[in-house]
Amino acid sequence: MRDDIDRFTAKGARVVAVAPDGADGVRKFVQDHPFPFPLLADSDHRVFDAYDVVSRMASLGQRPAVFVIGGDGVVRFDSIGTQQWQIPTDDVVLAAIR
Repeated sequence: MRDDIDRFTAKGARVVAVAPDGADGVRKFVQDHPFPFPLLADSDHRVFDAYDVVSRMASLGQRPAVFVIGGDGVVRFDSIGTQQWQIPTDDVVLAAIR
């Protein structure tokens, strides 16, 4: 999504990423890996729990996931995988944005 941010914004979408880390960890990560969209800290895993992306296998942490949420707060598209290679392509996510 970072590489296609212009395509997302052209559709009126706002991209936000959520990291299972505290503010300091996110700040350090963003310093080394700049993002053209916000990367939010979720150190207490409230967002991860709410969207059920926490892995049930202790060693995995969180599952890779993408959600498209409409302006009305309704999830219009979701993809939750078990491996990073299962993240949908930007074209698939863009097709879900109306």
